[in-house]
Amino acid sequence: MAQTRKRVAVVGAGWAGAITAERLGSHGVDVEVFERAANVGGHSRSETLNGVVYEPNGAHIFHTSNEKVAAYVQRFGLSRPYGHCVMTQVHIGDDDALTLLSWPPQLEELRELPVWPTIEKELAGLPDEPAGDDFETFVKSLMGPTLYDLFIRDYTAKQWGRPATELSSSFAPKRIELRNDGYRRLFRDQWEFFPPNGVNSVIEGVLANTSVTCGAELVLDDLAGMQADFDAFVVTAPLDRLLGRDGELEWRGVHLRSRYIPVERSEDTRTAAYVVNWPDARYPFTRTIETKHATGQRITGTVVSEEYPGAPARHYPIPTVDRRFEVLNERYKDEVRNVLDRPVYFCGRLANYLYINQDQAIEQGFACSAEVLGDLAGST
Repeated sequence: MAQTRKRVAVVGAGWAGAITAERLGSHGVDVEVFERAANVGGHSRSETLNGVVYEPNGAHIFHTSNEKVAAYVQRFGLSRPYGHCVMTQVHIGDDDALTLLSWPPQLEELRELPVWPTIEKELAGLPDEPAGDDFETFVKSLMGPTLYDLFIRDYTAKQWGRPATELSSSFAPKRIELRNDGYRRLFRDQWEFFPPNGVNSVIEGVLANTSVTCGAELVLDDLAGMQADFDAFVVTAPLDRLLGRDGELEWRGVHLRSRYIPVERSEDTRTAAYVVNWPDARYPFTRTIETKHATGQRITGTVVSEEYPGAPARHYPIPTVDRRFEVLNERYKDEVRNVLDRPVYFCGRLANYLYINQDQAIEQGFACSAEVLGDLAGST
């Protein structure tokens, strides 16, 4: 007698959900994906304004040093090389004039600033290795108070809605550097890609052979009612929404004000770089984003977006020093497991309340699908 094919429901069609679904399907599992939005792609999805590709949820640059991840995304068309460089507009002293500098800061540029003698003295007094449990303490031990005030202090307060002393330093080593090597690209990963039309077609390609239902906002009671139809559940959606617990977990959302600007030549842009940070508190936005720098699109127009933090959206988990929200999210997982009789797996940024990059979400998709396949095989 032929064995009945296993069926798995995946909640969420961003990177983590899409990769998990595709990997399961490629191994003979029947998968149904349920996505709350009208389209797949999640936070990374791009849109167009007057024909210009832009990103309504902020800049998303794919980068990785994981050979398996790089090979996988290239299978689905994410292969156009791109080198991402970020600039920062800072005020030096009380002068209203802006100075455009590289991010991460480069010592060769900093030596040209009038405050360099102060910076140099501070750097000479730093410890051999940066340290500190909170974000402010760690970064000051890396670059000193003057550079911290110029590049980090106000930007962090705007981005996270709280002082840096309340944030964990856990994500600082991967995101904050002081460079002396002239390397201008933000990331040092071996592979870095940006598709000319955004990642929409890439994630759609990943899910091309998978059944997807969009516009499906599921809660835990819905999953409980679906148990007769599925052997397991994979959740990549935020658990506070799944449980109807809005307000208990804190998230930091962003809102982009995007404007179309006609340009004379098809290659023209309007800002200094794809991403320009504006760390000073006198500006309510944190950065400008002009995706045309990354797409290389040839069109007589561009879109410049200002990114404002504090929107009521679940874009970024908040990495507090005491990890109280991560602990709460783990309790949510236990609640879900206690309600469902079927195995349930949690994958990706939202379900795990993690601040991770696209390649890390894909790695989680690989790991999650392997775990599901192993458990399903053991249950036959």
